[in-house]
Amino acid sequence: MMFEINDLSVSVEEKKILKNINLKFELWKNYCILGKNWSGKSTLALTIMWHPNYKVDTWSVNIEGLDVLEMSPDKRAKLWIFLAFQQIPEIEGVKLFEFLRNIYNTHIWKNTTFLKFKDIIIPLIQEVWLDKEFLRRDLNVGFSWWEKRKIEILQIKLLKPKYIFLDEIDSWLDVDAFKSITKMIGELNNQENCFVFITHHFEIIQNIDIDEVIILNNWEIKNRWDKKLIEKIKKEWFEK
Repeated sequence: MMFEINDLSVSVEEKKILKNINLKFELWKNYCILGKNWSGKSTLALTIMWHPNYKVDTWSVNIEGLDVLEMSPDKRAKLWIFLAFQQIPEIEGVKLFEFLRNIYNTHIWKNTTFLKFKDIIIPLIQEVWLDKEFLRRDLNVGFSWWEKRKIEILQIKLLKPKYIFLDEIDSWLDVDAFKSITKMIGELNNQENCFVFITHHFEIIQNIDIDEVIILNNWEIKNRWDKKLIEKIKKEWFEK
């Protein structure tokens, strides 16, 4: 099973910002996309989820043999893709419970009653150490960054996506919170999914089992490295 990107090039206002990206993500493997700020890491993730600000010049994307080029973001999500945002939005007027129930119903293609979904979500929110009263609150409004990240983990538990892109999940977390998040991710990782970590920090590689490290620089793939060569990357990759 594989998620494959071929010849991806992206522009914004006629300026090329990703160039000839070729990537393959396999289930039961984890990846880390490393790069300095403004190297194209987040652009890649947002393009995969069809962000309207990015004009795709050329590409083909296949998920387990299905061509997803013309699919909308919601249809791509149904094909087992999940993106955790670097900047997590706060949405007033949308209760967390209803948000989660709606994305769950969309994912399984049928309507789940209030009481049935309550039976599903209460045990899951307890697993991420959040009080069930959070379900009554507006989506992410007034939540700490630690709590917002837990809500993303909750969504992964609920939807069970296969290809999970995590964009700068270490942002605004202290050391203890970051270690807790990586522990939760480690517990979710199995042969039925694939995690892709997007970051410019090396610490996450030390806490998660990574199979391949991909270097982005100047909007293109600079190199691919085995995790065993991470010390060489630390020393050289900003210099070349």
